[in-house]
Amino acid sequence: MQEVEKLCGLQCTAQEIADWFHVSVDTLDRRMREERHVGFAEFFATYRTSGKIALRRTMFRLAESNAAMCIFLAKNHLGMVDKIETDITTKGQSLNDLTDAELVGIIQGGRSGGTATPAQSA
Repeated sequence: MQEVEKLCGLQCTAQEIADWFHVSVDTLDRRMREERHVGFAEFFATYRTSGKIALRRTMFRLAESNAAMCIFLAKNHLGMVDKIETDITTKGQSLNDLTDAELVGIIQGGRSGGTATPAQSA
């Protein structure tokens, strides 16, 4: 059972653990019920926590010397994002305030060098 606990801590699947012991998944589940009075899924949920804690500890240690891990943890635990906000204006007016038709006119006008109407662009 100690070996099964360790394998659960490493996030091994029921199939992998069964294969390790050369038994079927059903046999593994049956042994859990006989010896621990819980099915494999419940046993796994309990013992996988130690693996998660160990992984988290390693990640935080690694972040001290690894910029990529530091960035990953900042994004996932602190909610930081790679985001640059820009405010583009045209003739003093923010593009956010323009209608779709006005934006299309600006885009078409930029391609032709002037303001184009639908009849002119056809």
